[in-house]
Amino acid sequence: MNIFLRLSRWSLPVFALVLLGQGCLGGQQTAQGPDGGVFETTTGETWTQQSVLNLGTKLGSIANVGIASLAVDPEDNNAIYAGTVENGILYSLDGGKSWSNPEALKSGRVDGIAIHPKSKCTIFALRANQIMKTENCNRDWTQVFFNPRTDTKFTSIVIDWFNPAIMYVSTDDGDILKSENNGMTWRVVDRVDGVRMNNIAMDPKDSRTVYVSSFGQGILKTTDGGENWTQIRDELNTFDGARKTTAVILDSNQANRVYHLSKYGVLLSDDAGATWQSVALPSPTNSIDLTAFAVHPKDSKKLVYATDNSVVFSSDGGLTWTSQKLPTTRSAAVLLYTPTDPPTLYLGSAAAKKK
Repeated sequence: MNIFLRLSRWSLPVFALVLLGQGCLGGQQTAQGPDGGVFETTTGETWTQQSVLNLGTKLGSIANVGIASLAVDPEDNNAIYAGTVENGILYSLDGGKSWSNPEALKSGRVDGIAIHPKSKCTIFALRANQIMKTENCNRDWTQVFFNPRTDTKFTSIVIDWFNPAIMYVSTDDGDILKSENNGMTWRVVDRVDGVRMNNIAMDPKDSRTVYVSSFGQGILKTTDGGENWTQIRDELNTFDGARKTTAVILDSNQANRVYHLSKYGVLLSDDAGATWQSVALPSPTNSIDLTAFAVHPKDSKKLVYATDNSVVFSSDGGLTWTSQKLPTTRSAAVLLYTPTDPPTLYLGSAAAKKK
């Protein structure tokens, strides 16, 4: 399955607390003030930095935190989860206005989060080579699986929306694993040795169809729940650099519509990956690094992507684009729409660049 600077939204005491660094996550702050964490917009024109950290008897800030992943509860769209670069998991129950950092999972990088579609207190998180799980709304987290290869990291996780006992995870060393018993046991269903698997996307119309992006081998796809896999690779050769796929994104409004992200830019398929066409961006192909991409959950013509310094919107399916500066000096790591009407767009900022 995901932001901007307007600190006047918060009261003066909170603003002072952020600057003084009391109860703050993310390490040392800059002299200009922290501009990381999570931002949100409903208009695409103005952004709000959502940075208040609930510490029980006092308030802190997540404004210096780097975000690696975002997820929204399908049953309660005010429940937002953020995987951080080094501070474990954050969660908000009020649409991002305030955040909590559960004691049991407050360290390490979390690259993937999945919420059970029928049991909102059951959440899975990927931390390095571990799959973590809570069944009581973040009060306790336990390790349900770990990869004995400690240098291999899990990169993405999805839960089958039709049969939530089924789950898929990917690794940065070429594995795609499947569980059919709520994460208790796992088996490798496909492998491309040494190739980083970046993200997993499940078809919103048929959960047996799953796409996995790989850096170097294009897209891996199954239509039978992981028993057989095909590679969408040769179809991408027309587009220079497109086999180095960084993400695959599905349009929940349009059956068989798939977006492909790579160094080349953005490709679009309307036949489930059989054929592809280039989506014209303001910048030439192979000239920008796309850091995030999202499709509006109610209108397929509305697209958004981010680069290191810009967020770019289209309202006509990519024919024209409008660019604005990011509301942060950091790059955008992830974009996430909520399925509400109108939706909220969340942006997770990357870790601060080291000087």
